[in-house]
Amino acid sequence: MDTSPILQGLCALNGWRQEVIAGLHAMAAMTTDLGLLPSGIMLQMETLAYETERDSLRVAFVGEFSRGKTELINALFFSDMGTRLLPSSSGQTTMCPVEIRGAPQGRPGLQLLPIASRSLDVSIEKLKRAGSAWTRLPLSLEEKNERTQTLAHLTETVCVTVEEARRIGLCPPLNRTPKDRERTVCPSCGLGKVLIPRWRHAVLYLAHPMLDAGLTVLDTPGLNAIGAEPELTFGMLADADAIIFVLGADTGVTQSDLTIWEQYLMRNPQQKQIVLLNKIDTLWDELRDGSEVTAEIRQQVEKTALRLHVHREQVIPVSGQKGLVARVRQDQELLERSGMVALERAIAEVLLPARRRAIRARCRVLVERAVMDQKNLLREQIHSIQAQSESVRGLKDRTAEKVPKLVAQHQQLLKNFERDRQAFEGKKAVFRQAAEEHLLVPLAPNAFDMVISNAKAEMLSAWTTAGIVDRFKSFFGEAIAHFDKALQGAQQVSALVAGEYQVLQDRYRLPALGAVPYAIMPRRAELMDMADNYERFGMMLEIAVNTQSAVVRKAFLTVAGRTRDFIVETRREAETWVDEIMTVMNRQMELFHDKAEEELNALQTIAQTMGSIDTRIQQLQQTLQTLQAQMMRLDQQSAPLLNLLGEPVSTAL
Repeated sequence: MDTSPILQGLCALNGWRQEVIAGLHAMAAMTTDLGLLPSGIMLQMETLAYETERDSLRVAFVGEFSRGKTELINALFFSDMGTRLLPSSSGQTTMCPVEIRGAPQGRPGLQLLPIASRSLDVSIEKLKRAGSAWTRLPLSLEEKNERTQTLAHLTETVCVTVEEARRIGLCPPLNRTPKDRERTVCPSCGLGKVLIPRWRHAVLYLAHPMLDAGLTVLDTPGLNAIGAEPELTFGMLADADAIIFVLGADTGVTQSDLTIWEQYLMRNPQQKQIVLLNKIDTLWDELRDGSEVTAEIRQQVEKTALRLHVHREQVIPVSGQKGLVARVRQDQELLERSGMVALERAIAEVLLPARRRAIRARCRVLVERAVMDQKNLLREQIHSIQAQSESVRGLKDRTAEKVPKLVAQHQQLLKNFERDRQAFEGKKAVFRQAAEEHLLVPLAPNAFDMVISNAKAEMLSAWTTAGIVDRFKSFFGEAIAHFDKALQGAQQVSALVAGEYQVLQDRYRLPALGAVPYAIMPRRAELMDMADNYERFGMMLEIAVNTQSAVVRKAFLTVAGRTRDFIVETRREAETWVDEIMTVMNRQMELFHDKAEEELNALQTIAQTMGSIDTRIQQLQQTLQTLQAQMMRLDQQSAPLLNLLGEPVSTAL
């Protein structure tokens, strides 16, 4: 059988991404060589290349217990191993979220985060950087029994007392526990105990072509984990590029499926969603006509699409178990019947092009701006050299009596410019003070930490859904107010700097100050979108409020932490903008001073001897040729990268 179209598409995406990364590095090196733009632009391109290299297609599988999510992952991505990789047999259920990534240095392994870490107010992302918090296990892919034993840890549970489960947020408080369940009995452990997952989170590192090509898979446990682990809801699922929602072909959309879909999965317009009706093999019946079975499956697909308000093409009937068998046994007929071919094609033709478009959109703005700014500066220098050449040639036709007068005019021009530039330098402290006071202070992390602290206290006192929603709105209202104050400050700083620079621009015909724009408004729009999404999520925390405050606290801290990171990133961009605009102004004035001084030296040389005019013309011609060569080099080196970032995405494999 042919290689999986997902692997083909991932390899094509990874090859394209590597070309983009190489182009970004080359563009950064050329920008440094030309020396026309502030060093911050080069650093931004290098950072963008690093982020692009770390980019991955993040696909999350979500669904109720025993819907076959893990078996689908086995069939879609790891059937080339010739057997079932992740435990998904009867009685083996994944009990914690599992991230599956490429193995660093090709060394497979399993990292497990104990369930007790739920009692810490520390995010899973931060705990990933704390190696001591995890249990690390080596993984042998060659030894099947050893591999099976290691991966069986993903299904482990542990019996704990009700009090211990309640302490880590996995059991409701006593005053919110139904009377008939106050004395819980676990069949395995006895009276007063409950069965909970042993692990909170797992990261599985594998050396595999799909993972090495940039795929990250998130396997989630049953839907109840979404409400119990806010970071899974607000972080991992929200950050996924695609959600694959797994339903049962025999049950269709249950009420719990519909609730989770409407509350958590359909809110993000940037995500792609594919709905799977799994286990269609349960509908196969040799005593029925094949067309009847096909009609029943088609009817279930149409009902599902109607119930979830999605396009018919987004709902795909499959059998993960039969698809895995078909892949392992090289049975093309069974593979087609299992629906895996259609699913693989959907992932390859929908998710992969969408990821390419996202990378392209992220890189294109910076690259196009850097190329355009450098071209504009080169054009200005070329026009300046051409004007100087014409001026020198004109001098050659004039009498030498006019040269001393021109020398005196240029000397006075330089004297006046130096005086005005010194006055302008004295005002830079005022610019920076204004930027600090009006732009950076409203975005200060310390002030925002106080907002979070106050909001956290009020959040814990809110024991109704309406109270939580109001606190979410109030929290984001304060965050947006900070943004609005910073936006007003950015406008004040821009007006102050532009006004002072305009005087020099008019007097000495300096280039317009437009090379380094700062757009805080789109950042505010992003914050508004975050507020809208999180307020909706806040409305769905009723279950959590009715159980215990720990989940509410974790949900809010997750949202607040992500919002704080967003504020800090915006402040960092604002600081970069202030530095860059100062650098650009300095550069423009230095270029004018150098040009005027160069013209003065040329006139003084001409005054000494008219015979040097031809030498000066030759020097200007050489400079002009150098600038034109730089322009050609910029065109030649930027064209391939711009083509990569501008080409239409093909769905052909």
